[in-house]
Amino acid sequence: MSETLVERVNRMKARWLKRVMYETAATSTEKCFAYTVADHLNCVTLDCWPGPERLAKCLGCRCTKTPQRAARGLEELGVLTVKGGGLDRYAPVFLPGDEDKAVRTDGQDRPVNSDKNVDESLLGIQLTSSSSTEGLSEGTKGSQRPRLSYDRRQRGAIEIRLASMLGKDGLQILARLAAFDDAIIDRLCRAHAEGRLGERELFAARLAAEQM
Repeated sequence: MSETLVERVNRMKARWLKRVMYETAATSTEKCFAYTVADHLNCVTLDCWPGPERLAKCLGCRCTKTPQRAARGLEELGVLTVKGGGLDRYAPVFLPGDEDKAVRTDGQDRPVNSDKNVDESLLGIQLTSSSSTEGLSEGTKGSQRPRLSYDRRQRGAIEIRLASMLGKDGLQILARLAAFDDAIIDRLCRAHAEGRLGERELFAARLAAEQM
């Protein structure tokens, strides 16, 4: 593997964190919260779900309201999305260029073109991608990004291989992830097609499915 999914996501979250630190009006507490999100980020789902007590401990405070206020502050700044339901889930708002290896030279980020390929999934679940993950790994007009090898028409076949790699409950794991956000399955399939899927990514997928 030239680069794993974990390595690519590490680059994405480092750029996101730098943006929060230097390019926003975030308070010191909000910046610490952003670091906690980056530190707990799941490389497959691109979000995290630490509990209130864990967040309070990471921020060095006793009141669980403090992390909640910090999360709302980052959400108002447009750099974080928060989803409720059981444990809150926190997802950085990535930009299309955050995953690129090279530094972009074309100035402002441009709108991302939607993929016109037809999804052919064996899971039978096609949901709208979350706002924090939309457009990642898609071709960007005017970018110097190399053409990707992932073909969504082969997604069903890749899902079968992914299920085998995930173990005896592989199909159930994929179905659970897809029910939450179909973009997760697409991300796993793309990583597999590009040779960037290893044990760390599979562990992250299993962990996320157990929590859902």
